[in-house]
Amino acid sequence: MNALHDSLHRRIAAQAAQLASSSVEWMYEDPFWRARYGDERARRFGNEDALFHVRYLVLALQERRPSVMEGYAAWLRPLLVGRGMCTRHLDQHFAGLQAALAAAGLGLDSLAQIYVQAGRRALLYPEGPARALQDATPALAQQTLRLLASDVPPEIHSRLEEEGLLQLSYLADSVGTGRPELFPQHARWYRDFWPQRALDSLSFQRFIEALDSVLAEGFVPPASTDLDTVRAVLASARAAS
Repeated sequence: MNALHDSLHRRIAAQAAQLASSSVEWMYEDPFWRARYGDERARRFGNEDALFHVRYLVLALQERRPSVMEGYAAWLRPLLVGRGMCTRHLDQHFAGLQAALAAAGLGLDSLAQIYVQAGRRALLYPEGPARALQDATPALAQQTLRLLASDVPPEIHSRLEEEGLLQLSYLADSVGTGRPELFPQHARWYRDFWPQRALDSLSFQRFIEALDSVLAEGFVPPASTDLDTVRAVLASARAAS
């Protein structure tokens, strides 16, 4: 077992550059990255971040501690959130790394996959309104889609649902990091970017209003969760959008 463990981290280290590159290929198909950071910076920072993910995975395997990936995820998230990203983006990066590992012959039962998955689980906030929002996000995104379904053609419903997942992640991060100003700042930028999403005549203002309506009617948080905090942040975003 020890020999297999050592062999695994050496194998991944030897393929680090290729794994990193493969893990972020998906992101360059999304116009968000080019619009937010410029094509050159998006590719440079995206590739650099991806290589760091692989290096931390190698370190975790060397030390035989999935907690290395967990600590890395918890440390990295606020840095990326401060740069205009959200937890969903980081989770997608880790998912991309898992896909690259699978393509390299390391399936779901591999320790490498298990360690990356540990990092993904660490992206859940431990408690409070941010965690409650994360737990409810899939259902809230579907409710938002149902509310707006008649505004867009059926063939782009999946893209509209993805917007719900994305914006709720930004909202959870703004609450979870104790930086309520982040979501309104994001909304101001995203309002101008929104036409590139090509969601027909649906405006970003209408989308945010729908999200607020769904939170008011469809989000039943635990008794310990302050819904007013979440809705106050969203109200600021409505004013900004």
